[in-house]
Amino acid sequence: MNAFKAALAGVICSLPLIATDTQAMPSFARQTGMVCNSCHIGTDNVPNFTRTGRIFAMRGYARPVVREKLRLDGQTSDDLPQYGGDYLALNWNDFFAARLVSELAQGGKATNGTKQDTTSAPLGRMALFYTGPITDWLGLWTEIGYLGNNSISSVTTGASGPTGLNYFAYDEYRLSTSRLIGENSFIGMSFGNEPGDVVTQFVFPGATGVASFFSLGQGGTGKSMNIGTLSFHAFLDDSIWLQFAAESGQNNTSWNNGWLQYYSIAYDLFRQTENDLWLSLEYTRGNDAVSVLTPQKSSFICPTTCPAGVTDTSLSFTNTLGGASVVNAPVELVDKFQSYRLKAEHVVADKGPHSWVAAGLLSGVREDFKSGGKVKRDVAGAYLRYYFLRTYGVELNYQHNFDYTYTTPAGLDRDVKTTDLFRMTLLWTPAMNFNTHLTYQPKTFNYVFKDQSNLYQGSGNSWSLGFEYSF
Repeated sequence: MNAFKAALAGVICSLPLIATDTQAMPSFARQTGMVCNSCHIGTDNVPNFTRTGRIFAMRGYARPVVREKLRLDGQTSDDLPQYGGDYLALNWNDFFAARLVSELAQGGKATNGTKQDTTSAPLGRMALFYTGPITDWLGLWTEIGYLGNNSISSVTTGASGPTGLNYFAYDEYRLSTSRLIGENSFIGMSFGNEPGDVVTQFVFPGATGVASFFSLGQGGTGKSMNIGTLSFHAFLDDSIWLQFAAESGQNNTSWNNGWLQYYSIAYDLFRQTENDLWLSLEYTRGNDAVSVLTPQKSSFICPTTCPAGVTDTSLSFTNTLGGASVVNAPVELVDKFQSYRLKAEHVVADKGPHSWVAAGLLSGVREDFKSGGKVKRDVAGAYLRYYFLRTYGVELNYQHNFDYTYTTPAGLDRDVKTTDLFRMTLLWTPAMNFNTHLTYQPKTFNYVFKDQSNLYQGSGNSWSLGFEYSF
């Protein structure tokens, strides 16, 4: 706790420093000539998008144009078609970027109230990017890998625990194309290994705590999950978004064992970067998903249950849809799956000294299991990120479960005991590409069936202090 107090004091003492209007230098800023604030309301720990940034992503990062084009001697720009070959993306450093997240100190209590060690992760996460336009109508997003976010633990008896070694994993790829159809409309498509909601960046704000039952997100701290997603989309009359995406599965690239279909319709009400309101409805259905009740685990060292004294915590991959597995829940195989998400997101950029992102979400999932059982869950959440002078900020997250019920194959309803989630983060951004955060969650807990309430643990909390640097 002394380390935490010292770090906190350092941050507080630094707050009176006046932040200069520093020119941010990540790759998109270099390519477009725009500052990072044109597209984002902060980026730590996830980016929030202005209208400019969201439409830039929808267009596949191919606009304004390729910075440099290859031409023959004596050839003028009028000789080249807008769409075609003879393009060369030069200045490779304009397309390269990196993001470093460092946790100076983190700690708290486990859900049973036991105090956890105060630790630090100097290289908590590092992502490398090579991304941007290929031609005037083709763009690429490539997140090369994460380093330092998957710590390997020793299973040696008497010397178990973190080894300081980490995985290096490839992560994200998306190739996108778009073409104007009239003055204020365009059509597009993309292919990659990210869920469909990443095309619009509706995956963000992702820190609401609202379970996103059809999305694996974009980025994060987990091991890379390789899927295949083909998206077709259109933005009409500068206000209406329509999208359909086909996904090979929640956690695999095989189309033979089922697939997921993602549908999205959204309306941009105000259509102004400084005052923008999106209303969206997203729906996903399919038959290749995992249960929200229990994690799906793939161990690298234990074919079945690990023997006594051996743990595969850091040598296995565990995946659960929605992130809220239930203690002692039966392992179920999904037969059919459907999910929805309703969202209203209001973004205000530089209304005087004030900027903010406010979002309200309602999300739900329904799963029918091959055993004859089923599950349903509905969650609401609210999110606010506010900045004063784009420098001093606060972020608030809230989640409430309306219903979480498992129906057994025999028809018995078992309700899940849930607790509201709240999280607060203080933000200080002295430069557009450098952010500091102090996050506190006053209550962490597990999920249990109400008929097993004696297994409930809700005495935990967590905090972290760190920074993010993009270059």
